[in-house]
Amino acid sequence: MIFGYMIIMRRMFARLGYSPLGPALLGIAYFAFAVLSLIVARGAHGIAAIWPPSGILLATLLIVPRRAVWRFAVAAIIASLAANLFEGSGFRVAAGFTAANGIEALIATLILRRRAGRRVSFIDPSGLSTFSIATLIAASISAGVAACVSPQTGREFMLAWLSTVWLGMLLVTPLLFATFEIAVSAKRAVSNRETLNLIGIVVLTVVATGTTFYQSQYPMLFVPMMVIVIAVLRGGMLGGVISIIVVVILGSLALWLGSGPIFLIRASHESRILFFQFYLLSLFVSALPMATLLAARDRLRINLSERVRLLDQAEAAAHIGHWRINPSNQAIFWSPEVFRIHGLPEGQPPALDQAIDLYHPGDRGRVSEAVTRALTDGQPFAFEARLVRADGAVRHVETQGERIYSPRDDEIGLFGLIRDVTEQIEARQVLRDARDAADRNAKAAMLLAATDALTGLANRRRIVEYLDARLKGAAAGEAKLSIVLFDIDHFKSVNDHYGHDTGDEVLKRVASVAAEGLRNTDLIGRYGGEEFVIILPNTDASLALQIAERVRAKVEASQHDAQPMVTVSLGIASTGGEDTGHSILKRADVALYEAKSAGRNRLRLAS
Repeated sequence: MIFGYMIIMRRMFARLGYSPLGPALLGIAYFAFAVLSLIVARGAHGIAAIWPPSGILLATLLIVPRRAVWRFAVAAIIASLAANLFEGSGFRVAAGFTAANGIEALIATLILRRRAGRRVSFIDPSGLSTFSIATLIAASISAGVAACVSPQTGREFMLAWLSTVWLGMLLVTPLLFATFEIAVSAKRAVSNRETLNLIGIVVLTVVATGTTFYQSQYPMLFVPMMVIVIAVLRGGMLGGVISIIVVVILGSLALWLGSGPIFLIRASHESRILFFQFYLLSLFVSALPMATLLAARDRLRINLSERVRLLDQAEAAAHIGHWRINPSNQAIFWSPEVFRIHGLPEGQPPALDQAIDLYHPGDRGRVSEAVTRALTDGQPFAFEARLVRADGAVRHVETQGERIYSPRDDEIGLFGLIRDVTEQIEARQVLRDARDAADRNAKAAMLLAATDALTGLANRRRIVEYLDARLKGAAAGEAKLSIVLFDIDHFKSVNDHYGHDTGDEVLKRVASVAAEGLRNTDLIGRYGGEEFVIILPNTDASLALQIAERVRAKVEASQHDAQPMVTVSLGIASTGGEDTGHSILKRADVALYEAKSAGRNRLRLAS
C-alpha cells in the first residue's frame, strides 16, 4: 500500500511541477504553516522556535524543474505576504519579511544546485555539509534583510530570525526531500516490517518527548536525543528526520503551553526559545551526520558487493581467479573461480600444504619452491603447472603472485592470480602436432619429388641437382669428383622373354646390389630406363675404377631363383678442366658405349 502511494505521489508531483495546481498547493501549505507558526510564536517577539515554511519552500525549489522554480517562488511569496498581513503586520513589515523569506530560499537553492548539480544529496557527508553551509548563508542574509524592516532591532532579533529559519530549512527540507527521493527511487514495495519499524520510531519518540517536555520537575532533555540515535540506527536518514520533527512539534507545543524542563531555566522567554533552538540544532548535529555516515557505509557496502559480483562474473568468463594468503595466520582465501578451477565446491579452502599437494607430483617441488621463496625473500613468482582434480582430470594453470604485508605489522602474506590455460595448452599442442605433421608431409613430398618410385633411389632431377652442386665445390678447389654411368646388359631381352614385371624386379635387384658396394658419401640414382648414375665425391679416376669394378662384380654375382642373371657395363669419368654436369655425363656415356662395344660386362674410363 505504501509503495502504491509513493508511485502515485511521484506521478502527481511530476504533473504538478508543470501545472498551476502545484504552485497553488505550495501556497496553501506555506500559508497554513506560516499562520500556525505565527500563532505559536505570539508573545515571543513574533519569532517562532522553528519556521517550517522555509524548509517547505526550499525542498520544493530543489525538487521541481528549473523552469518551474519562479512559479513556485511567486506562489510562496504571495502566501508569505498574506500570512504576515493576516497576523496583523503592516504592509511594509510584511513585505520586508516576505522578501527575506524569499531571498533565503532562492539563495540556498542557487548555491545547492550550482554546487551539487541537478541532484542534492543528504546521504553523504559532503552533501550534508554543503547543505548546512548553504542554508546558514541564506539564513544569515535573510536575517539581515528582516532586521532592516523589523520594528524590533538589535542582535537578539537577528539571532532569533537566523536560528528560526535555519532550523526550518535544516529539519524540514531533509524530511520532505528524503520522502520525495524514496517515492522517486522506490523499486520495491515497502515491507510490513519496515512500516512497523517507522511506526515504532514515531511512537517511541512521542512517548520519550512527551515524558521529557510535559513535565517540569526533571531535566530529561537527553532522553529525546537517545531516542533519535535509536531512530537513526533503525530507520536511517528518514527515521532520524521523522524523530526530530516529532520532537520539534511536541517541544514547540510544550514551549507554547509553558511546560517542560526548559522552564527550569531562570531566564527570559526569548532566551528559553533560543535555548530550545540550539537544543534542536544539537539534535540535528548529533543525529543526521550519523545517519549520513551510516547511509554512506551502506552505499559503500552495496557498491563493494556489486563490484565483487561483477569481479566474480569477470573471473568466471576469463577463467581467472584470485587468491590470498593471510599474513596474520597464513589462512588461504580463494575466489569462487579458484574453486571451480580446482574442481572443488565453494567453502573453506585447504591449508597451504594441502593446496600445493593438489598439483601434479611432477610440479609440486617447483610450486613449493616458488611459494617459499616469495614468503621468505619477497620474490614475485609466475609458473605454469598441472593441477590434478579429485576426479583425476588434469588442468593446466598459470599462477603468479607477490608478497604483501599486513597493514598493522610486518607479517608477510601472498596475493596472486590463477588462470586455467588448459584450452590454450591443448590448442598449442594441436598446433604443434599439425606443424610436425606438415613438416613430415613436406619432407615426404620433397623426398618423393627426388626419389625414383620403382627403385627407391634418387631420380634424374635429384642426380642433376646433386651433380651440379658437387661440381661447384670441385671448381672451388675441392678434391676431384668422379661419376659412374652404367646400364644393364641386354635388358630389352629380359623384358621380352620374362615380361615387364620381372624386368622391374631385376631393376630393383640391380639398384640394391649396386648401392651395397658404395660408400656413405656416394649417391646412386636411376637416370632413366635401365640406366643408373653413381656420383663419387672426392674421388679420383683410380679410386673410381675400383668402386665401379666392385659394383660390376656384385651385380654379376647376384642371383635370384625367379629372375635371370644379368650383368652391367660401366663408363667412368672424372672432373677435369671446366666440366659441367652435361659434359661429364657425356664423357661417361661415351666410355659406357666403349664398354658395350668391347663385349659388355666391363668398364671403361673416359679420356
